[in-house]
This record gives sequence, structure tokens and C-alpha cells, in this order.
Amino acid sequence: MERREFLRNIPRGIICGVAAAHVFISNAWSSVYNVLTNTPQLKKNPEEILKEMYKEVVELGPYENEDFIKREFHIDLDSDENNSEEHVVFLIQSVGDKEKMIIQVTYFEAKRTRIIKYAKDIKTILCYVKGDKIEIKKCDYSENDIKSLFP
Repeated sequence: MERREFLRNIPRGIICGVAAAHVFISNAWSSVYNVLTNTPQLKKNPEEILKEMYKEVVELGPYENEDFIKREFHIDLDSDENNSEEHVVFLIQSVGDKEKMIIQVTYFEAKRTRIIKYAKDIKTILCYVKGDKIEIKKCDYSENDIKSLFP
């Protein structure tokens, strides 16, 4: 009788053991996976991001016969050229011993058709760059808007 109960309980024990091992292994795997794949995002302040933008635009250089740098970019948020929602203009000009950088972001919205868009809002950032230091003089963005502009 004891032998039959033992034989009847063996499959239950094996099933419970396999299930427990699966739970422990999957939990351990997810813990290791999260540690290996989740790299902490370094929070950058707006000045650092503006410096990076400045360096990239300065690398493009001025157009021929101009003593200032002007670059324009259209940003399409959904990878469709017909849906260019934002237009960004960088203007960099030497002023004495530092450079003046103006960033103008124009937000568009479509009224009736997707093709014709009207300027909904214009925001400007004015800053001065001298060496590695950047000084923001004027910014039309609020604290919450800046966080979305500079993630």
C-alpha cells in the first residue's frame, strides 16, 4: 500500500519540483536581464544639451559669403514628411568675445487639410556661448516645457 502511494506521489513531486524550478529560474533570469539591460539614464541639464546642439550646428558652418551660421530643421514626429509639426532655426553670430545663439521653434497645426499648416506657437531661446560655458539669457519655455524639449 505504501509503495502505491509513493508511486502515485512521484509524478506530483516531479511536477511541483519542475514548476518551482521554472519559477525560480525565470525570476532569476528576469532579475539578471533587468540589471544587464536597464542602464540608468543620465539626466542632463538644459545647458549641457544646448552645448551639444551648439557644437553640432557650428560643425555645419556658415553658408558661403555669410559671417553667421543659420541652420533650419523640420521635425516630423511620426516619420511622415507630410506631418512636419515643428520647425527649428538656429542662428549663431559672434558678438565680441562670445557667440550669441538664438534657437526658434515654431509649432504648426493643420486647420482643414494635412498639407497646409499654420504656425500655432513660436518659442525662442537666447543664449551666449563663451568657450565651454553657456548662459541662457531668455527662454520662452516653462520648466515643464523645458523637460519635454530636453528629455
